[in-house]
Amino acid sequence: MSALSQPQTAWTPLLPQLDNDRLTRLLMTYALFMAAAFLVFIPAWVMDARVLDSAAIWTKPQKFNLSFVVHFITLAILAQQVPRETRRGPVLMTFAYLAGIGLVFEFIYLNTQAARGVRSHFNMDGPFEQALYALMGLGAVLLMTIAVAIAVQAWRKADRSRQGLWLGTIIGCIAAFLTTVIFGFHMSSVGRYVGAPLTGGGEVIPFFGWSREYGDLRPAHFVSMHMLQAIPFVGWLADRQGWNGRLVVIVSTAVQIALGTFLFMQARAGQPFWPA
Repeated sequence: MSALSQPQTAWTPLLPQLDNDRLTRLLMTYALFMAAAFLVFIPAWVMDARVLDSAAIWTKPQKFNLSFVVHFITLAILAQQVPRETRRGPVLMTFAYLAGIGLVFEFIYLNTQAARGVRSHFNMDGPFEQALYALMGLGAVLLMTIAVAIAVQAWRKADRSRQGLWLGTIIGCIAAFLTTVIFGFHMSSVGRYVGAPLTGGGEVIPFFGWSREYGDLRPAHFVSMHMLQAIPFVGWLADRQGWNGRLVVIVSTAVQIALGTFLFMQARAGQPFWPA
Protein backbone atom coordinates (compact mmCIF):
# COMPACT_ATOMS: atom_id res chain seq x y z
CA MET A 1 0.00 0.00 0.00
CA SER A 2 1.41 3.40 -0.93
CA ALA A 3 1.86 6.19 1.58
CA LEU A 4 -0.88 8.19 -0.13
CA SER A 5 -3.41 5.39 0.16
CA GLN A 6 -2.78 4.62 3.82
CA PRO A 7 -5.67 5.56 6.14
CA GLN A 8 -5.18 8.81 8.00
CA THR A 9 -6.28 9.31 11.59
CA ALA A 10 -8.40 12.35 12.35
CA TRP A 11 -6.61 13.12 15.57
CA THR A 12 -3.06 12.46 16.70
CA PRO A 13 -2.70 13.23 20.43
CA LEU A 14 0.24 15.39 21.45
CA LEU A 15 0.64 13.18 24.51
CA PRO A 16 0.35 9.39 24.21
CA GLN A 17 -2.09 9.01 27.10
CA LEU A 18 -4.68 11.31 25.50
CA ASP A 19 -7.67 9.60 23.91
CA ASN A 20 -9.44 10.57 20.70
CA ASP A 21 -12.73 11.85 22.07
CA ARG A 22 -14.70 15.07 21.80
CA LEU A 23 -13.81 16.44 25.23
CA THR A 24 -10.09 15.79 24.87
CA ARG A 25 -10.02 17.31 21.39
CA LEU A 26 -11.91 20.37 22.59
CA LEU A 27 -9.69 21.00 25.62
CA MET A 28 -6.53 20.51 23.58
CA THR A 29 -7.89 22.85 20.90
CA TYR A 30 -8.24 25.55 23.55
CA ALA A 31 -4.66 24.90 24.70
CA LEU A 32 -3.24 24.97 21.17
CA PHE A 33 -5.14 28.15 20.36
CA MET A 34 -3.65 29.91 23.38
CA ALA A 35 -0.17 28.59 22.57
CA ALA A 36 -0.53 29.98 19.06
CA ALA A 37 -1.76 33.29 20.47
CA PHE A 38 1.30 33.48 22.70
CA LEU A 39 3.57 33.06 19.68
CA VAL A 40 1.60 35.51 17.53
CA PHE A 41 1.76 38.25 20.16
CA ILE A 42 5.49 37.92 20.86
CA PRO A 43 6.39 40.68 18.32
CA ALA A 44 3.93 43.06 19.97
CA TRP A 45 5.29 42.12 23.41
CA VAL A 46 8.85 42.81 22.29
CA MET A 47 8.33 45.84 20.06
CA ASP A 48 5.55 47.78 21.78
CA ALA A 49 7.34 50.10 24.20
CA ARG A 50 4.23 51.21 26.08
CA VAL A 51 4.13 50.59 29.84
CA LEU A 52 1.04 50.19 32.02
CA ASP A 53 1.27 49.97 35.81
CA SER A 54 5.06 49.59 35.65
CA ALA A 55 4.88 46.60 33.25
CA ALA A 56 5.12 46.21 29.48
CA ILE A 57 1.66 46.58 28.02
CA TRP A 58 1.51 43.04 26.58
CA THR A 59 2.91 41.23 29.61
CA LYS A 60 -0.48 40.54 31.21
CA PRO A 61 -2.08 39.05 28.05
CA GLN A 62 0.99 36.90 27.46
CA LYS A 63 0.97 35.59 31.03
CA PHE A 64 -2.68 34.69 30.63
CA ASN A 65 -1.99 32.96 27.31
CA LEU A 66 0.62 30.71 28.94
CA SER A 67 -1.57 30.11 31.97
CA PHE A 68 -4.46 28.94 29.80
CA VAL A 69 -2.18 26.57 27.88
CA VAL A 70 -1.18 24.88 31.14
CA HIS A 71 -4.77 24.96 32.42
CA PHE A 72 -6.38 23.17 29.50
CA ILE A 73 -3.61 20.63 28.98
CA THR A 74 -3.96 19.74 32.68
CA LEU A 75 -7.73 19.32 32.34
CA ALA A 76 -7.33 17.15 29.24
CA ILE A 77 -4.89 14.86 31.06
CA LEU A 78 -6.95 14.61 34.24
CA ALA A 79 -10.11 13.86 32.27
CA GLN A 80 -8.52 10.67 30.90
CA GLN A 81 -9.35 8.95 34.20
CA VAL A 82 -13.05 9.24 33.41
CA PRO A 83 -14.58 6.58 31.12
CA ARG A 84 -14.73 7.55 27.46
CA GLU A 85 -18.53 7.52 27.33
CA THR A 86 -18.66 9.92 30.25
CA ARG A 87 -16.17 12.24 28.57
CA ARG A 88 -18.34 12.25 25.48
CA GLY A 89 -21.50 12.84 27.50
CA PRO A 90 -23.49 16.06 27.82
CA VAL A 91 -22.33 17.03 31.33
CA LEU A 92 -18.61 17.42 30.70
CA MET A 93 -19.14 18.72 27.17
CA THR A 94 -21.50 21.43 28.45
CA PHE A 95 -18.99 22.62 31.03
CA ALA A 96 -16.22 22.48 28.42
CA TYR A 97 -18.20 24.71 26.05
CA LEU A 98 -18.96 27.12 28.89
CA ALA A 99 -15.22 27.25 29.65
CA GLY A 100 -14.65 28.02 25.97
CA ILE A 101 -17.09 30.93 26.16
CA GLY A 102 -15.23 32.29 29.18
CA LEU A 103 -11.91 31.80 27.41
CA VAL A 104 -12.97 33.65 24.25
CA PHE A 105 -14.36 36.57 26.25
CA GLU A 106 -11.26 36.88 28.45
CA PHE A 107 -8.96 36.58 25.44
CA ILE A 108 -10.74 39.26 23.42
CA TYR A 109 -11.10 41.66 26.33
CA LEU A 110 -7.53 41.30 27.63
CA ASN A 111 -5.97 41.85 24.21
CA THR A 112 -8.35 44.64 23.23
CA GLN A 113 -7.56 46.54 26.42
CA ALA A 114 -3.83 46.00 25.92
CA ALA A 115 -4.08 47.34 22.37
CA ARG A 116 -5.95 50.37 23.73
CA GLY A 117 -3.30 50.87 26.41
CA VAL A 118 -5.73 50.65 29.33
CA ARG A 119 -6.29 48.18 32.17
CA SER A 120 -8.38 45.07 31.80
CA HIS A 121 -8.29 44.19 35.51
CA PHE A 122 -9.28 46.65 38.25
CA ASN A 123 -10.68 49.05 35.64
CA MET A 124 -13.56 51.04 37.11
CA ASP A 125 -13.21 54.09 34.85
CA GLY A 126 -16.81 54.00 33.65
CA PRO A 127 -19.99 51.90 33.49
CA PHE A 128 -18.76 50.03 30.40
CA GLU A 129 -15.47 48.97 31.99
CA GLN A 130 -17.20 48.12 35.25
CA ALA A 131 -19.66 45.84 33.45
CA LEU A 132 -16.93 44.10 31.47
CA TYR A 133 -14.80 43.65 34.58
CA ALA A 134 -17.76 41.95 36.26
CA LEU A 135 -18.12 39.71 33.21
CA MET A 136 -14.43 38.83 33.53
CA GLY A 137 -15.21 37.49 36.99
CA LEU A 138 -17.97 35.34 35.52
CA GLY A 139 -15.59 34.18 32.79
CA ALA A 140 -13.01 33.18 35.39
CA VAL A 141 -15.63 31.08 37.20
CA LEU A 142 -16.60 29.35 33.94
CA LEU A 143 -12.95 28.57 33.25
CA MET A 144 -12.59 26.87 36.63
CA THR A 145 -15.98 25.16 36.86
CA ILE A 146 -14.97 22.53 34.28
CA ALA A 147 -12.40 21.34 36.83
CA VAL A 148 -15.14 20.75 39.40
CA ALA A 149 -17.18 18.85 36.82
CA ILE A 150 -14.20 16.59 36.10
CA ALA A 151 -13.68 16.07 39.85
CA VAL A 152 -17.31 15.01 40.35
CA GLN A 153 -17.16 12.57 37.45
CA ALA A 154 -13.83 11.21 38.69
CA TRP A 155 -15.42 10.62 42.10
CA ARG A 156 -18.34 8.79 40.51
CA LYS A 157 -16.75 6.81 37.71
CA ALA A 158 -12.94 6.92 37.59
CA ASP A 159 -10.68 3.95 38.30
CA ARG A 160 -9.76 4.04 42.00
CA SER A 161 -6.86 1.61 41.78
CA ARG A 162 -4.43 4.54 41.64
CA GLN A 163 -5.55 6.14 44.87
CA GLY A 164 -3.09 9.02 44.82
CA LEU A 165 -3.95 10.25 41.33
CA TRP A 166 -7.67 9.62 41.82
CA LEU A 167 -7.89 11.50 45.12
CA GLY A 168 -5.38 14.13 43.98
CA THR A 169 -7.55 14.89 40.96
CA ILE A 170 -10.69 15.28 43.01
CA ILE A 171 -9.17 17.36 45.80
CA GLY A 172 -6.89 19.34 43.49
CA CYS A 173 -9.71 20.39 41.18
CA ILE A 174 -12.08 21.35 43.99
CA ALA A 175 -9.45 23.04 46.17
CA ALA A 176 -8.15 25.02 43.20
CA PHE A 177 -11.66 26.19 42.36
CA LEU A 178 -12.60 27.23 45.90
CA THR A 179 -9.36 28.98 46.85
CA THR A 180 -9.08 30.70 43.46
CA VAL A 181 -12.59 32.08 43.80
CA ILE A 182 -11.97 33.24 47.39
CA PHE A 183 -8.59 34.87 46.78
CA GLY A 184 -9.47 36.09 43.30
CA PHE A 185 -12.70 37.79 44.23
CA HIS A 186 -11.11 39.45 47.26
CA MET A 187 -8.34 40.77 45.04
CA SER A 188 -10.84 41.98 42.45
CA SER A 189 -12.57 44.11 45.09
CA VAL A 190 -9.49 45.69 46.72
CA GLY A 191 -6.80 45.62 44.01
CA ARG A 192 -3.58 43.68 43.67
CA TYR A 193 -1.49 45.73 46.13
CA VAL A 194 -1.82 46.54 49.80
CA GLY A 195 -0.22 49.88 50.62
CA ALA A 196 0.58 50.88 47.03
CA PRO A 197 -1.45 52.33 44.14
CA LEU A 198 -2.39 50.22 41.11
CA THR A 199 0.09 52.20 39.04
CA GLY A 200 3.03 50.36 40.56
CA GLY A 201 4.36 48.38 43.50
CA GLY A 202 7.99 49.50 43.25
CA GLU A 203 10.61 46.84 42.59
CA VAL A 204 9.05 43.64 41.26
CA ILE A 205 9.93 40.00 40.57
CA PRO A 206 10.67 39.72 36.82
CA PHE A 207 7.89 38.36 34.56
CA PHE A 208 5.51 37.69 37.46
CA GLY A 209 5.45 41.38 38.40
CA TRP A 210 4.88 40.67 42.09
CA SER A 211 5.90 43.56 44.29
CA ARG A 212 8.99 43.26 46.48
CA GLU A 213 8.13 46.42 48.42
CA TYR A 214 4.43 46.16 49.24
CA GLY A 215 1.82 43.56 50.04
CA ASP A 216 0.79 41.77 46.84
CA LEU A 217 -2.19 39.41 46.70
CA ARG A 218 -1.16 37.71 43.48
CA PRO A 219 1.26 35.11 44.94
CA ALA A 220 -1.60 33.62 47.00
CA HIS A 221 -3.78 33.63 43.89
CA PHE A 222 -1.00 31.86 41.95
CA VAL A 223 -0.64 29.14 44.58
CA SER A 224 -4.40 28.59 44.66
CA MET A 225 -4.77 28.29 40.88
CA HIS A 226 -1.93 25.83 40.51
CA MET A 227 -3.28 23.40 43.06
CA LEU A 228 -4.94 22.07 39.92
CA GLN A 229 -1.53 20.86 38.73
CA ALA A 230 0.38 20.36 41.98
CA ILE A 231 -1.96 18.10 43.94
CA PRO A 232 -2.76 15.60 41.16
CA PHE A 233 0.95 15.49 40.32
CA VAL A 234 1.86 14.68 43.92
CA GLY A 235 -0.81 11.96 43.93
CA TRP A 236 0.54 10.50 40.68
CA LEU A 237 4.07 10.56 42.12
CA ALA A 238 2.91 8.82 45.30
CA ASP A 239 1.35 6.03 43.21
CA ARG A 240 4.48 5.70 41.13
CA GLN A 241 6.73 5.47 44.19
CA GLY A 242 4.46 3.11 46.09
CA TRP A 243 3.71 5.59 48.85
CA ASN A 244 0.40 5.95 50.68
CA GLY A 245 -1.39 8.00 48.04
CA ARG A 246 -4.29 9.14 50.21
CA LEU A 247 -2.01 10.35 53.00
CA VAL A 248 0.38 12.12 50.64
CA VAL A 249 -2.48 13.92 48.86
CA ILE A 250 -4.15 15.02 52.10
CA VAL A 251 -0.90 16.32 53.62
CA SER A 252 0.11 18.05 50.38
CA THR A 253 -3.29 19.71 50.11
CA ALA A 254 -3.08 20.96 53.69
CA VAL A 255 0.42 22.33 53.07
CA GLN A 256 -0.57 24.13 49.89
CA ILE A 257 -3.73 25.62 51.37
CA ALA A 258 -1.67 26.75 54.38
CA LEU A 259 0.91 28.31 52.05
CA GLY A 260 -1.76 30.14 50.07
CA THR A 261 -3.41 31.37 53.28
CA PHE A 262 -0.07 32.52 54.69
CA LEU A 263 0.74 34.45 51.51
CA PHE A 264 -2.73 35.98 51.54
CA MET A 265 -2.45 37.13 55.15
CA GLN A 266 1.10 38.34 54.55
CA ALA A 267 -0.08 40.50 51.67
CA ARG A 268 -3.03 41.85 53.64
CA ALA A 269 -0.57 42.90 56.34
CA GLY A 270 1.28 44.94 53.69
CA GLN A 271 4.35 42.67 53.62
CA PRO A 272 5.91 41.66 50.29
CA PHE A 273 6.27 38.04 49.25
CA TRP A 274 9.99 38.46 48.58
CA PRO A 275 11.32 41.62 50.26
CA ALA A 276 13.76 43.71 48.26
